[in-house]
Amino acid sequence: MSPRQEGTRMTLESTTLDSLPRQFIDAEKVFNLRDVGGWDAADGKRVRTGRVFRSDNLGMVTEADLDLLVNRLGIRHVIDLRRAEEWEIAGRFPEVDGVEFHHFELLHVKWENIGRHYPAGSDVVPFLRQRYSGMYEAGYQAVRDSLDVIATGEPVLFHCMAGKDRTGLVAAALLSVLGVDEADIAREYELSNFGIARWRAWRDANIGKPATESGLTTPAEAMLETIAEMKSRFGSMRDYVAATGFDQADALREQLLA
Repeated sequence: MSPRQEGTRMTLESTTLDSLPRQFIDAEKVFNLRDVGGWDAADGKRVRTGRVFRSDNLGMVTEADLDLLVNRLGIRHVIDLRRAEEWEIAGRFPEVDGVEFHHFELLHVKWENIGRHYPAGSDVVPFLRQRYSGMYEAGYQAVRDSLDVIATGEPVLFHCMAGKDRTGLVAAALLSVLGVDEADIAREYELSNFGIARWRAWRDANIGKPATESGLTTPAEAMLETIAEMKSRFGSMRDYVAATGFDQADALREQLLA
């Protein structure tokens, strides 16, 4: 069964940091680390686990975190989707023997430059749909290049800052090629709410809670509307991925479906 069929759906209210959804992998200073596999896919197959991972910023990784990522999970490629200038603020994954680092900046207009505050409530869904569809078009090369690395079959981790927006778009493109249902793609995206909650708990305990909380949320509806928007532009998410120049869809499915 797929993750959505395995019992009562968890909520932030009912889930503690010790009982996160099973996709999550506990680390000391990586808060939104999880396996992208396990979802039902096309033709009765399932996305393999232990192959593709996603996370938030890796600039604070501890020695224990590195051991987890490199030795226990066996990650051989780290893809950083951020701007290089973000490394100056939050750091980047260190050089590690046996791990190839890739910098594929997912280009987009900086959100802080668009002259709009991060909306609250239901207004966040159209806001994110607009941002995400624009990011898919401007950042298509990062999507293509990330999928090329994933198609090699070696364990990969891709990430951005919070691990929700740029990372979520690459994950959605990947799962679309693999034939995962749109509703499950949206559920996978929505899981970042748990990672954000974990980061906020660590921040509040170690840095202090800010006077005002920035808007960080991943409602499933935002991904569903983004997918619908891309279908209106390209015909389907698979057609969008093909338009990026990615031509390893068969290899990707061979590597990641079981």
